[in-house]
Amino acid sequence: MKRPLLQLIALSLTCATAALSAETGPTNSPAVPDGKDQPIRLAEVEVIENATSAITQAPTDSKLDVIQPQSVIGRDYIANSVAPSADYATIANIAPSVANVETNGPGLSEAKHTTIRGIDDGGYNVTFDGIPFGDYNTFTHHTTSYFPAKLIGQVVVDRGPGTASTIGNATFGGTMALFSKDPTTAMSFIPTLSYGSYNTKLGHFEANTGLLHQINEASAIASYQRMETDGYRTNSDMVRDTYYVKYLQPVGTNTTLTVLSSVNKISFGNPGTVTQQQIDTFGRNFGLKDNNAANHLDLLNRKYNYQDKTADFEYIGLETKLGGGWKLENKIYTYSYDNISHEKPKVGSGAAAGQMLGSVKGNEYRTYGDSVVLTNETDTGTFKAGLWYDTTTNHRKTYGVNYDTTGADQIDLSASALYKAPAPGGNPATLPGGSAYDYKYLLVDKNTSFQPFAEYEWKITRDLRLNAGARYQRFTRDFDATVNQTAGRQALEANRTDSKLTPSLTARYSITQNWSAYAEVAQGFQAPSEANAFYVSNSNLSLINIKPELSTNYQIGTVFKKDRFNADVDAYYIDFKHYPYSGPTDVSGDPTYYGIASGAYYSGVESEATYYLGNGFSAYGNGSLNNATFKKSKMDVPTVPDATAALGLVFENAGFFGSFTEKYVGSWKVYNTISNPDVAGAGASRSANSSSYWLGDLSVGYSQKLKGFIRSFKVRFQISNVFNQKVQVLDTIDSNPANAYTKDTFNVLPVRNYFLTVSAEF
Repeated sequence: MKRPLLQLIALSLTCATAALSAETGPTNSPAVPDGKDQPIRLAEVEVIENATSAITQAPTDSKLDVIQPQSVIGRDYIANSVAPSADYATIANIAPSVANVETNGPGLSEAKHTTIRGIDDGGYNVTFDGIPFGDYNTFTHHTTSYFPAKLIGQVVVDRGPGTASTIGNATFGGTMALFSKDPTTAMSFIPTLSYGSYNTKLGHFEANTGLLHQINEASAIASYQRMETDGYRTNSDMVRDTYYVKYLQPVGTNTTLTVLSSVNKISFGNPGTVTQQQIDTFGRNFGLKDNNAANHLDLLNRKYNYQDKTADFEYIGLETKLGGGWKLENKIYTYSYDNISHEKPKVGSGAAAGQMLGSVKGNEYRTYGDSVVLTNETDTGTFKAGLWYDTTTNHRKTYGVNYDTTGADQIDLSASALYKAPAPGGNPATLPGGSAYDYKYLLVDKNTSFQPFAEYEWKITRDLRLNAGARYQRFTRDFDATVNQTAGRQALEANRTDSKLTPSLTARYSITQNWSAYAEVAQGFQAPSEANAFYVSNSNLSLINIKPELSTNYQIGTVFKKDRFNADVDAYYIDFKHYPYSGPTDVSGDPTYYGIASGAYYSGVESEATYYLGNGFSAYGNGSLNNATFKKSKMDVPTVPDATAALGLVFENAGFFGSFTEKYVGSWKVYNTISNPDVAGAGASRSANSSSYWLGDLSVGYSQKLKGFIRSFKVRFQISNVFNQKVQVLDTIDSNPANAYTKDTFNVLPVRNYFLTVSAEF
């Protein structure tokens, strides 16, 4: 499988290079303007004009003014080639070096692994309209919890730490940037109805005010979405309600005020990975079991494995031109996440024999922040300075319940609860009658990010620009645990501050009006996780020896854009320092310390290209070769696909549109454990490779403008996994190969599935 892929990538690179060489002379085609693209409204419309060029039809492409590898995924691809139930990870999956594992259907469960160059979620930023968001204990994200596809106007995958003005706590691995949909300029009401496999039903109802001339061309968009599904996996049902409003208010001629709010409520069955034995016994789509008398004491009963969440996201943005080339941008924001998860069931023993016990986990936080940027543009260059400040208070807990006595929604104070063993050292809160007697952990983690930055882009000549800058990153945790998240269940009050000045230097050269090249040297940063900072016995706190993870990125690339053909190619080399690992465990099972290893080297080459064939057809392809190796043990870093690729056709003509894409994800390494990757074997006693796979998606549709009450309509039919591939991605392995059948676990991907979507504009 790998040889055809390598040939494909080589052919893509060869074609791109040949096209660049052949197309550098004068051209009669419209030029793609140098510099920043003109702002456009990211508004989905039901009927699009025929896209008759590679630039307009490309599922992903890059901009001429980029300074690092980037893939822009636009409105047309999101609206016409992705199921309306999808989330941002489903959308981003088309990009080179991105791999996404979804087990329940498009957007119908949280993604299990969404990697960029093999760096898993938590190692890169996710932003919404430029605002970083996510959990603070590990910097990970919940792909279904905030923004369904119908709220997203654009996704940009930046494969690098960016310049000094790139904010966030995980610039280490890049940024997955989401941009919200804007109001349309005309008043409209757009209902969308979708039905598909697994009894998936979606209704999305959007209203636009259009430009309100009486209040200075203000405009607003508001929408409500309801999605219900049984899911591909058994008892993996989901219900989601999403509310969204965005208001744009021009103030005078130089200022625009933006107000946005999104609220998402979701509930779903939450199965884990499955073994080969379970697949063979219960089927490929096995998730959870029915809640009936026969399954009362079954750990996989749906009743004991589900989540309820509420998340909201709001900001007020101000953008104003101050005169003399100065511009001010400011966004004040807040977002929250509140998750109650029922998990880790077990059958009681002793006094609780024959009774069903379980855990209820709570994770709740509210974040406030402000991002301000001051820019001055002159004939000689652009100066940019600003500050990002962000603070969150995160309450987390897990307590035991007895489903047969007190049910799932209150703490069980009977003699048979789950977490009643008093802690060594006698934490009073965990002793009988104490406030945290039933808690596995009960803590508050307050986190503060402070990032001032400055950079200057110097226009050395008309065609050559140099950007140099630095960002100071300081991250503080104030940790207050009534019960720490350790087996010892001790109390702990502690704090930790990590800081680093991260520089960036980029150069971009416009070879012609259609062709540019760039080079980047920049450093990314990621603060230590909550676990690595505090999850040890109090007596071992002084043994923790960790530092922020750092990535020094060296990247070169080139971008070419013309009506008939566009392409970009890049190569990267990343020096990853300070890989965190767990030390040996103590008698309670907790690590005696957390330390840092030397790190790893990441390297690779990436390419994407679109060629307009004519008559409404374009051919598209992308590919990447990726490698990551620990510095001292020389072992492969886990979850890094050795290659990715996408091939496809896009069509738009006379109201008909369609796309077909095949996505390839290569094999990655899985270990039973990784302790210290600086030593031979890294502490692993067994390793295995996940299987590579191809998955194809087909979308076809028709849209038409009308005269009268109904102004336009659109019908779209989508098939995911067209060729019905049976894919299971290896997730974990047991240390003993003899247990592979019963203990190695997989994420099983859905078989062929269908979605029909209709919408209209009134």
